[in-house]
Amino acid sequence: MAKRDYYEVLGLKKGASAEEIKKAYRKLAVKWHPDKWQQASEADKKKAEENFKELAEAYDVLSDDNKRARYDQFGHNAPGGFGAGAGGGFEGFGGAGFDPMDIFNAFFGGGRGGNVHFDFGNGGGFSGFGDGGFGGFGGGFGRRSTKGADRRITVKLTLQEIANGVTKKGRIEGEEISIPIPAGVRQGQEFKIAGKGYASQYQGGEPGNLIVNIEEIPDKELLRDHDDLVYNLLLPFYTAALGGQAEVPTLDGRARITIKEGTQSGSMLRLKGKGLPSTQGYGRGDLIVNVLVYVPEKLSDAERKTIETLRDSQNLQPTEEKRQSIFSKIKYLFTR
Repeated sequence: MAKRDYYEVLGLKKGASAEEIKKAYRKLAVKWHPDKWQQASEADKKKAEENFKELAEAYDVLSDDNKRARYDQFGHNAPGGFGAGAGGGFEGFGGAGFDPMDIFNAFFGGGRGGNVHFDFGNGGGFSGFGDGGFGGFGGGFGRRSTKGADRRITVKLTLQEIANGVTKKGRIEGEEISIPIPAGVRQGQEFKIAGKGYASQYQGGEPGNLIVNIEEIPDKELLRDHDDLVYNLLLPFYTAALGGQAEVPTLDGRARITIKEGTQSGSMLRLKGKGLPSTQGYGRGDLIVNVLVYVPEKLSDAERKTIETLRDSQNLQPTEEKRQSIFSKIKYLFTR
């Protein structure tokens, strides 16, 4: 039977990009993997196996720039063929060192996937998926990776835990495990614990790794900006005008700060060393207090009369210089 066009096998047009080729292969490889057809009829099993081989053959050529260039020029009749090994062509598939599962395993990591649940023993926990996510895939063709698949989990941390570092202890599928989290980690950061992944399916094979993904729990009062923390302090306008004291949250509890007379909305007060530790091992960030001046929406008659007496005071009128100064501070917050 005549071979189908490789682009047609992947459901693509001839000018497809490398990324489109990868994406199409990934989707179809999952669909036609023989392990997904174990409960099917013999005819359907055979069809899946043939489709899987055909798909791997097409991807092997189109994902290689040199092979693809020759295929685009000569088609299936390219001089020398496309097989792995000297003088080989695709007619000798499997005998020239080509194994469809090699491509699949290189693409998906091989081995075992599946759900991982980390139980803290207090009703909480977190879940993840083993690499590949294809359950028990592993039968069918040729060689396999001897290393077990990686486990992936997500650990949720408060700012206080991030500031001090923490060890999360619990059980993963019945196994007692401790996960040391260094201080200063960031949202989306990943690190691995060697040998704590899935066991290898093959005798003498090494277990995979445990890949830990960090997720920050948003704080109710503090915002993170790299190693700095930001707190938006809403001041009564009389405190901003006359000066006084204000209370702000820190990672170590509440702290009182002094508000200078004439503090403007948009001013930033910096508390040195009250931020998060650097993951590089040096120094800490700061706590930046962003001052916002509150103007009441409604006034009593007495309050209104008092303020009316100040309406004509030139000292209370904003100047262009002040406008530019406040604007530059607000602009800094949006561009840092």
